[in-house]
Amino acid sequence: MEISFYDTLSAQKIEFKPREPGKVYMYVCGLTPSNYPHVGHARTAVIFDLIRRIFEKNGYRVFYYSNFTDIDDKIIQRSLDENITTVEVVKKYSEAYLEAMDQLHIKPLEKWARVTENIPEIIEMVSKLIENGYAYESEGDVYYRVKKFSTYGKLSKRSIKEMLIGARIAPGEKKEDQLDFALWKAAKPNEPSWDSPWGKGRPGWHIECSAMSLKFLGNHFDIHGGAQDLIFPHHENEIAQAEAYTGISPFSKYWIHTGWVTLNREKMSKSIGNVFLISEALKVVSPNVLRFFFIETLYSSPLEYNLDQLHQASRAFERIVISIQRLEEAIAKAESGQKNEKMLNGFKKLHDSFHQALAQNFNTPQGIAVLMNAIRELNKLLDTGNQSLEDLQSIKAYFSDWFDTLGLVNVAETELSKEEWDLSSEMKVIASKHQIELSENQSVADMIQAFIQKRDEYRQNKQYFESDEIRNDLYALKIQLEDKKDGTEYRIIP
Repeated sequence: MEISFYDTLSAQKIEFKPREPGKVYMYVCGLTPSNYPHVGHARTAVIFDLIRRIFEKNGYRVFYYSNFTDIDDKIIQRSLDENITTVEVVKKYSEAYLEAMDQLHIKPLEKWARVTENIPEIIEMVSKLIENGYAYESEGDVYYRVKKFSTYGKLSKRSIKEMLIGARIAPGEKKEDQLDFALWKAAKPNEPSWDSPWGKGRPGWHIECSAMSLKFLGNHFDIHGGAQDLIFPHHENEIAQAEAYTGISPFSKYWIHTGWVTLNREKMSKSIGNVFLISEALKVVSPNVLRFFFIETLYSSPLEYNLDQLHQASRAFERIVISIQRLEEAIAKAESGQKNEKMLNGFKKLHDSFHQALAQNFNTPQGIAVLMNAIRELNKLLDTGNQSLEDLQSIKAYFSDWFDTLGLVNVAETELSKEEWDLSSEMKVIASKHQIELSENQSVADMIQAFIQKRDEYRQNKQYFESDEIRNDLYALKIQLEDKKDGTEYRIIP
């Protein structure tokens, strides 16, 4: 089956043509392990794991690489904040990330590349860029000459004129032009550093992925991916570095980017503090439900992380679980008999439609619509109660294939205890949305008071939409706020 998808570089939907027949070489920008991973990281990881599975279902061998940026300003600052070494910071947070990936059924990668293990390759690349006139040394720092690379901006579709708006040379930088970016940073006191032709220092952020992807996948590999916010400047800079270094274009044949995860309609980001950790999300729903929540929306579209959306995903997945449990029970009781070819052909058509949907721009919403249609057909069939063992086993094989493609594991065994929800967990989701800090052992009554206080702040600031939003969110949890002359009271709706 032909696979097509939207390519950011060409800005159009393309039909995939591999560098080597039957093989896919894919590099996806990974994590800077300076804090615990949030659901934005989880979505990107789940999406590219799904893309990998789709290729594999279509007969490809996928060579999937990603990276840990294990030396960075944020890591250095975290080591100071926690009074531990940068190595300990990286170990702590990369292990937390890998544990979360395992929980979310992310298949093992070919390799997790680390910057500190590839310093010689980075230095060699920077040296050649200087030799070719694309980079220059300035008092121990090395910068890339952006304007020398004539096609700079081709990925993000930005012009040099647009990029100059707001560009500046920060204090301490000694570059020729405000658009130039650092390839190598001179060492600062008490920071990790490596020997180089320009003195002790460490790599800039962008050079690492160019050097490591070229090292492990070679030039002109198939797919480079990451979250949408990496298009500019990170991926734009990667292209400029790699193509100036090799003299070959394109660096990566295709580019795929995932949409943002938003919280309260803002992009989820550690820098602005509106993050919801994967570990927190998995206290609210099971890994299967969280994964299902991510793939209900097309990979390139923004995804709002909120209570209502999680509720809907949980309810939809609950229907799947109950139906598959019914199927397992029917198989345990069924006897051998004649196959119903007409019925099986119907499921075969659904099976083909599912994979055709995913092969067209990884269209998971359409694929899930086919899956839910199959669930309805399954329930109708089970209601008749006269299926042969062979028929039921054939149907189970189709569902097993669909679940394997989507990365949903042991669906019939998924626990949906207490409807997947706990009141305090739901309130924590809403609290994160409104940037309300709740402590781990806080009572529900104290949590409600924190919401009332935040709502009062909204009303004082004439933020009436937000104050109404808190009232409505709590009402959805059967907590009714009542404004009295002496303040706001609440009651639990029976």
